[in-house]
Amino acid sequence: MQFVYLSLFLSVFFLFWAEKVAAVEDVESATVTTQAYTETSTLDFIYVNANTGEAAGGHTAIRLGSTVFHFQFFPDGRFLLVRESWRHFRYVYNDLRNRTISISRVPLSNHVYAKIRSQFTSLLLTQQQNLNRLHSANNEQEILTQLHNGVRKLSLETVGLFDNTRVEDWDMRNLNQIISDALGENFVLDQHNQIEAKLAKHALETDQTIVGLTWPAKLQALLLEREFYRIIKQSRSLAPDRVLRTSVGAAGLSTEQREILRNYAHQLVTSVIGLMQSQRPDRAKSLLLQTARYLVIRQSLATNTLLTLDPFSASAGSVQMTVHHELQGLHMQLQQNAIKKRQDFFQATTNLDIAYALLESSLGRLFELENALHTGSPVRVEPGMLLPARKGPVFLDVPYLRRDLSILISENQILQQELQQQVNEQYEYRLFLQNCATELLRSLNATFKNNIVGEKALGGWLEADEGLVFIPHQFYKLIAERFPVLEKEELPARRLRQLNTLSARNINGNAGSHFAFWLRESNTISSTLYTHRDEDTHFLFFTDSTVLLRPVFGASNFLWGALNAAGGVFNLPVDDGERFHQGLRGMFYSLPELFFGNIRKGTYGYIETATAGP
Repeated sequence: MQFVYLSLFLSVFFLFWAEKVAAVEDVESATVTTQAYTETSTLDFIYVNANTGEAAGGHTAIRLGSTVFHFQFFPDGRFLLVRESWRHFRYVYNDLRNRTISISRVPLSNHVYAKIRSQFTSLLLTQQQNLNRLHSANNEQEILTQLHNGVRKLSLETVGLFDNTRVEDWDMRNLNQIISDALGENFVLDQHNQIEAKLAKHALETDQTIVGLTWPAKLQALLLEREFYRIIKQSRSLAPDRVLRTSVGAAGLSTEQREILRNYAHQLVTSVIGLMQSQRPDRAKSLLLQTARYLVIRQSLATNTLLTLDPFSASAGSVQMTVHHELQGLHMQLQQNAIKKRQDFFQATTNLDIAYALLESSLGRLFELENALHTGSPVRVEPGMLLPARKGPVFLDVPYLRRDLSILISENQILQQELQQQVNEQYEYRLFLQNCATELLRSLNATFKNNIVGEKALGGWLEADEGLVFIPHQFYKLIAERFPVLEKEELPARRLRQLNTLSARNINGNAGSHFAFWLRESNTISSTLYTHRDEDTHFLFFTDSTVLLRPVFGASNFLWGALNAAGGVFNLPVDDGERFHQGLRGMFYSLPELFFGNIRKGTYGYIETATAGP
């Protein structure tokens, strides 16, 4: 079960990486006119058939070009819109999850194509803004509560990237000199003193808001910026445990790569100097992050090794892993992805910061798995696009008014509760009213002013609350009925593809060979195309490739699950009911097979699809 948990989180990680890449594509395509789209632009409706677990009801998505948009349930209970590349979507659902994908293509004009893509990109941005607002409110409430309780040592993001005990770092002294040459010898000291004065003022006048920021947000920004100038003044080094080295990073640097890193280090310094002169109220975190990246790149050049910062935050969870044969395959996947991100960074000509962030994130995840394989330590897991933001101590050594803080705490608590309720309502999964089919359709329909305009643009129309739209299979069926489908395509699941290929290669029209082949591949014991995995539950026969024998095979699967459940009773003291639970699940997924239905198909691990990854 632990590997299931890690697989779910890593699938989430891959989705967010792909989303970030798609965001870069959107930035690049924003400058292109609609003439850039081909005359064959289509809106592709996707249906993924069922499998065990959360996949039991099937899944829906849309594809625009090489980008897929769909709604996904996350481990924290939220139901969110996700953008990812088609290549990765197919790899996860068609190969790893072993599910057949059906596609119906609806022709679009260039204008409508661009409008729909813009709509879904806008929804993603709004979604992220809403989640960020809640995160900020939670963070501010934590700070206010600590201050009210008399805590003078706050824990703030990005400060933990630096070492409080190691000063006079040569690279930091060099950066300090560059800043002095560009902005003046006393610039750092003057800015530090000004921030101290502002802190004293706003700690006393707690009811004041400045530049649209709440008092705790302004206080946090000032504390972070003061810490940045202290780090510069003291020439602090990076915290050693925040610098990571992986098998991909240890490959050494070519002369050309070293030059690219030098240029990027110079770009980071320019960014830091520009931020120091800006009036952005949120510049402090960027100042600390860009400075930390400058230092780690200087270390990379000194050691001729590609080092990166630890991208995990303090809120990352951890999982103790035991299924090492699965981890080896997963390691290969992460290693391939890291190699690709390394190549992308050193070949990038634009958006270098994004390319480096993707590299940083991929190497961080690779480090976690390599560390677990070598030492047996838990693996940190955290969804989303990772950016180094480890918390560290910041001292507040000025007075403040507790009475005013109590008022602020009450006001922020009301805001916090309102935002939490909004997020819960807006991003909640509800089986019949708010699932992958209904939300996809609502989002698509919202692109247009009304149903008349939408029907004219799409050639058809379907409301999210019509009939059985909430059932993914029925949603896909209604799309084919209501919209002018240009063409259809079906991508058989991994096992079915391999079954067809192997059958054509080995049977050669011989009836005996055909029966022997069918008998061997019909069950999980002798199959050469499938190896049993615990998350698939206990079953004997595959029923997705047969219809007439499905009830017979289903009855056998039901009995097999019952036997495992019975045997699991004796294992309760040893495995905490794992076998018993899997046996019951095996019985449950066998029930549709008794009535000619099919849900369970078996799944594959990363090690079995290592060469087909994203």
